[in-house]
Amino acid sequence: MSAIPKTQAYSVGASTVFLFGTQPWIRDWALKQSVEAGLRAVVAKMASDQSEASAGKIRPSTKQGSATPLLSYHAEVLPDEVNAISVDLVTRLQQEYGFNACVLPLNDYVTEYAAAFSARLSQPCYPLRSAVIVKRKHELREMWNGLARQSPATLCAVEYCYLERRDDNGAFDCTPSAGFAALPEKTAFIIKPDELSSSIEIHKAGSKQEALEVARQVCDQLLTRWYRIGQKIGTEVRARVVMEAAIERSEGLHPGAEYSIEYVSFQGRHYPVGITQKWTGPNFIETGHLFPAESFPEDLCGVLEGAIETLLEQLQVQYGVSHWEFIVTGEKRIALVEGHLRPAGGRIMELVEQSTGMSPVAALCEALAGRQVKFGFVPRRSCGVFWMVPRVPLAEVHEIKVDGAVTEGLCQDLFLNEEGIKATSNWCSVSDWTKRLAHVMATGKNLADIRGCCREVAQRVVLYGKTHAGPASTPLMPSDLD
Repeated sequence: MSAIPKTQAYSVGASTVFLFGTQPWIRDWALKQSVEAGLRAVVAKMASDQSEASAGKIRPSTKQGSATPLLSYHAEVLPDEVNAISVDLVTRLQQEYGFNACVLPLNDYVTEYAAAFSARLSQPCYPLRSAVIVKRKHELREMWNGLARQSPATLCAVEYCYLERRDDNGAFDCTPSAGFAALPEKTAFIIKPDELSSSIEIHKAGSKQEALEVARQVCDQLLTRWYRIGQKIGTEVRARVVMEAAIERSEGLHPGAEYSIEYVSFQGRHYPVGITQKWTGPNFIETGHLFPAESFPEDLCGVLEGAIETLLEQLQVQYGVSHWEFIVTGEKRIALVEGHLRPAGGRIMELVEQSTGMSPVAALCEALAGRQVKFGFVPRRSCGVFWMVPRVPLAEVHEIKVDGAVTEGLCQDLFLNEEGIKATSNWCSVSDWTKRLAHVMATGKNLADIRGCCREVAQRVVLYGKTHAGPASTPLMPSDLD
C-alpha cells in the first residue's frame, strides 16, 4: 500500500463550506446547520451528476412533523475531473468564497473529489489517497487487518480476496489477503462490490467456489444495471468485488447485532460521538437504529475508540465527520465491516442530536468557522428510528390515513413516501434500500419506551386498497421490533 502524504492542520476561521453530494435526509440538514454556524454554504456538484433525481425517489413526499425552511445558499457546477479545474476558476472561487474555505462530502462517491478540491482551493480535509482507501473496501480491510494483527485479543482480522474482472474473457485478477489461502474450502463468505455503498449487491456464499460464482454474477449486475445508475450520480462503476470471510456475530447481544460509531475530526484530532445500535434485515438492509446503543459491551468502548482513532491518524484526516460500522464477535473482539469519510445516513446524525442536544455536523462547522466548541456528546435520552411495513401486504394501495392527533404526540417524526407506497404492489418487507418507504423516529428513556411508541404509531397508519380477494385495509408495523 502506497504511503499517504502528510497534510497541513486546518486553520480556523473559514467563511465558506462547499457541500458535495446528496443523500436522502442529509443535505438539507447539513445545509441548515452550516448556515446556522455562520458559514456561507455552497452546494457544489460535478457537471454529469444527476443524483438529485435519484435521491428524489426515496426522499419524503409526505413528512409529518417538521418542514425544512427555505435556506439561502450558493451553487457551483464544477468540471467532472478535478484536474480540469483551471487556475482561473480557482482564482475566481477564492476571490468569491475566501482563501480558507472548507468542504463537507455527504456521500461516498464524492469524497475523492472533495479531498482533491479542498487541496486546490485551501487546505485538504484529508489526502486524496485516504479517500481512495476508504472507498475501496479491500484497501480499508487491509489497513484494519494490520491493526488486528497487532491486537489479536481484542480486534478481529477478516480474511478476503479482492477480485477484478478482466474485460476480455471474464476471468478474475485475484489479490488475496495473507491468510486467505489457509481458509477451508467450506468457509462462509460475504461478497460485495468493492466501491459501492448502500448495501448494493451484497450476497452470501458457503464456499470459495460458490463465492467465485456469486462474484461473477455480481460483476454482471455491476456492468449492466449499476453502471447506468452510476453514470447518473457521477461515478464509474467497475467490475470489482471483494469476497470476505463472514464475521461471526456474538449471540449474547441483540439479534443480528451490528453497530456504528461516529467521529468528528478537527485540526487532526478525533472526537468520538457515540455508538449506534443497528438492526438489519435478511438482505443486509438496515431496518432500525438506536442511539445510544444499549447492547454494546461497555468494556469494549476503549478498544473500539483506540482502533478507530488509529485509523483516522493513519488516514491523515484533518477535519470531517466519519462513520464506522462494525460487529462484535463471539470472542468479544471487534471486527470492522466498513468505514465512510462522510456523515452517517439513515438519520443517525439526527438521532445523535435528539439524544445529546448537539449535532456533529453543526459542531464541526462552528469549529471551522472559528468558534470555541467542546466536542462532548453526552446522551440525555434515547432516540431511535425504525422502518415500517404493512402488517398484511396489499396488491394495491389507494389511500393512506394517519391519526395525526395521536402520532404527533408520540413521535419526533413520521415519514411516509406515499408515492412509493402506492406504486409498490404487495409491499411486505424492507428488501432493499428503495423499499424503505416508511419510518418513525421516537425518543424515550430506553429501547423499551421507543419500541412501544413505534408500535403505537405504526398501528395509527392505515393503508386502504385491495388484495386479490377484494377491498382491504392494513395498519403498518415496525419491520424488526415484533
